[in-house]
Amino acid sequence: MKNMKRQIALILLLISSLTYGQSLSEKEIIGIWKVEKISGDFPKMPANQQKKMDALKAAFLKSSFEFKEDRTFNFNIDFMQELDEMMRNVHWKLNSNKTEIIIQEWKDKDTDKYQLMGINVSIRNGKVYFIMTESPFILEMKKTSYNNGYK
Repeated sequence: MKNMKRQIALILLLISSLTYGQSLSEKEIIGIWKVEKISGDFPKMPANQQKKMDALKAAFLKSSFEFKEDRTFNFNIDFMQELDEMMRNVHWKLNSNKTEIIIQEWKDKDTDKYQLMGINVSIRNGKVYFIMTESPFILEMKKTSYNNGYK
């Protein structure tokens, strides 16, 4: 029985270390990130909607996500002026479980509640992916600007 408890503890420790290794710390998030590739589960849609989706994908491929040390976030995208303006100088933080980046208005900074955007971060095969919680987009990202020496 004692041996079984040790094995379970060892397995749990291994799982927790693997999970930790697949996320980014707050300091590692800070910087400017560019979209390298887009993938996701895109449903079939009528031609006019597909054209808009293709334009949105093209805009994402030219976009950048800027996470500043003072918790200011800018999503730089040339798609709709309203979207671009809405996602400038807003607040970013990791949720209380440290599993998701929450983009929110500054007035909501003390909560995990209201979000403008949610981003789950995944690291697979040395590549960083931003998984957008409110869309089918999975973005392969590349950090183009480093802060405090963190890569």
